[in-house]
Amino acid sequence: MQFRNRPWGDKWRERFAVSWPRYRDWYLSEGLERRPTIDEARGKLAAHMPELVPVFDRACSLVGSDEIAHRALSLYRTPPVISGCSVAVALGGIPVLVRNYDFTPDFFEGTVLRSRWTEHHDVIVTSEAWLGSLDGVNSAGLAVALTFGGRIAYSPEGFQVPLLLRYVLECRSTTTEASETLSRIPVQAVQNVVILDKTGDYAVVYLAPDREAVTRRSPIATNHQLALEWPERNRWSETAERAECLSALRAKSPDLDRFIGAFHSAPLYRTDYRGGLGTLYTAVISPAEGSVEYRWPGQSTWRQSLADFSEGERYVATA
Repeated sequence: MQFRNRPWGDKWRERFAVSWPRYRDWYLSEGLERRPTIDEARGKLAAHMPELVPVFDRACSLVGSDEIAHRALSLYRTPPVISGCSVAVALGGIPVLVRNYDFTPDFFEGTVLRSRWTEHHDVIVTSEAWLGSLDGVNSAGLAVALTFGGRIAYSPEGFQVPLLLRYVLECRSTTTEASETLSRIPVQAVQNVVILDKTGDYAVVYLAPDREAVTRRSPIATNHQLALEWPERNRWSETAERAECLSALRAKSPDLDRFIGAFHSAPLYRTDYRGGLGTLYTAVISPAEGSVEYRWPGQSTWRQSLADFSEGERYVATA
């Protein structure tokens, strides 16, 4: 598995060219007729996230005349995706968000991107599907991370949640602003978003296509929402056990290093890569410092910040 950090523009186009062939197969897996037209996708963006329309247009121009790629870049009405993940707000000191991202390395973009795509904020994200993000931080002091919400519900009239994360990082500054924005945009799948700002204010927004969004002042999220609703998957992913582990960890009030270290041990650290639930990285996000540290067991920390972002690559073994 390879991580790269890249700025916007030609280098973004290079990464798109590398990942698009396998994403194209996924995007067309249900047939092109199930996907939106370009006009429909752009219209939905304009209605719900207008600040991202110029970003979408720029991305389309970078990838050339491939109409299917243009449709995919909207992240509207795509095929469903299921991942894992554990997220928690650390105790004490400056506000810190710690997350494990659990998924298959075969369908992971592996790109860290620093950008300023709108007039509002500078952003660092772990990129997902080119224009979306799995987690990240902005120059206003806002951090976000997503997890799978623990049940299957799908709507053809919604966006992939990673695009919503990109939107709030680009255009919002506080936990309150971000949670209100996330709650009003239609989504296509069940996911959770953990939000932390530089003041220490935090929340989890439970998103679903078939229910109203719910916001709770909770410092943790794994792979369920207000209840365990998919027994077989819940047992396999150990979402309840991971949530209990995070709650117990916070109750012990360990120092930050011990808190982060727990994310590299079971049940938080996952190794079922073939089954699609292996931990690909741990991110330690500081909204006050505008920084993200990527960590793996037995490897040196890779720190990136808005003030000091440097291009590079990391190779991580997942066998």
